[in-house]
Amino acid sequence: MLNTIIKDKIIDNPWPVYIDGELYDGEKIKVYAECDDDCRVVSLSGIDVCEHGLSHISRKISGQLVIVSGVFIPSNISSKRYKKNAVYMKRKVTQASILEWFSNLDEKTTLISTLVNKEAKKNFDQFHEFVKWAGEIKKYSEKVLNKSAPIGVNAFEHASEDLKSLCKTSTMLLDSLDTAALYFNPDSASFGRPKNTDIYSMVHKLKLILSHQSTGQGRVKIEIRGRVENKHNVYESFKIIPLSLIQNAIKYKRTGDIDIIFDENDKKLKMSVVSIGHEIPKHEIDNLFIRGFRTEKAKKMRVDGSGLGLYVLKIVADAHDFNIDITSTPIPPINKGLARNVFTVWIS
Repeated sequence: MLNTIIKDKIIDNPWPVYIDGELYDGEKIKVYAECDDDCRVVSLSGIDVCEHGLSHISRKISGQLVIVSGVFIPSNISSKRYKKNAVYMKRKVTQASILEWFSNLDEKTTLISTLVNKEAKKNFDQFHEFVKWAGEIKKYSEKVLNKSAPIGVNAFEHASEDLKSLCKTSTMLLDSLDTAALYFNPDSASFGRPKNTDIYSMVHKLKLILSHQSTGQGRVKIEIRGRVENKHNVYESFKIIPLSLIQNAIKYKRTGDIDIIFDENDKKLKMSVVSIGHEIPKHEIDNLFIRGFRTEKAKKMRVDGSGLGLYVLKIVADAHDFNIDITSTPIPPINKGLARNVFTVWIS
């Protein structure tokens, strides 16, 4: 959203602004060509001066890092040094004016986000009939599935390919509508009371359905490792967490299988989804849960994606007070740019 606000000039933008790898000219001050990514470092102070003597001021707005880049904020020392330098004088600003601009940007972003969510929620109310009928399709497809196999046999594993496809499609349709509902109405993530849930069985069912999915590399192979002895109290929305993580791994894996690893210690449960994909730089990991964000590598891949899956996942995790950790560890050969990507949810 911030990129759109700056790009479409919804807010006055006097100076160059850097957001998520995009650098935008200011209306009064243009981008300084000699400044590169090394100049736009981020420190605890939020104000840094690069080797060219220009300042780069950073702030987090709605979870995104915004940097006012390549401006000149004079000090007692620098004023004397650059007083006769026309280039610097044309880029001269005050720190107070930049802080005020950040405040206005934050205020407008919050207001726009609130209005968008309000309108979206109102529009989504019209789709309740779709959710109802999607639920009916799923219910009857499961009835047909259960009748197709003898008692005591895993019905899905022994079903025909057509019946597997029907069950998978009906399940994914309903889950997609549930995800959309959470996007439009985040408060619904904590509707109802938490229920004692067999998380292992939930994830195993998702594994069977999603393993039936074909990719450019053939059928997806998903392995579950570890055991879960206890049931855990979660909201109905919890299923979005394993669903989004597994779907994300399927979309962006480059080689190998997908591992779902459970590690239970007393009443605490750790669930990790592991895959081999492109390395995710640290600065992009910090942005993965921002609405609409996609990594640079993801944008170049021929993979459908809107950057909403992990955003909705974070809504559900926050509703449960669950923490999420992400690591991306390079694997040899380093020149291929692949990494072991691990998404971990701490369930307590």
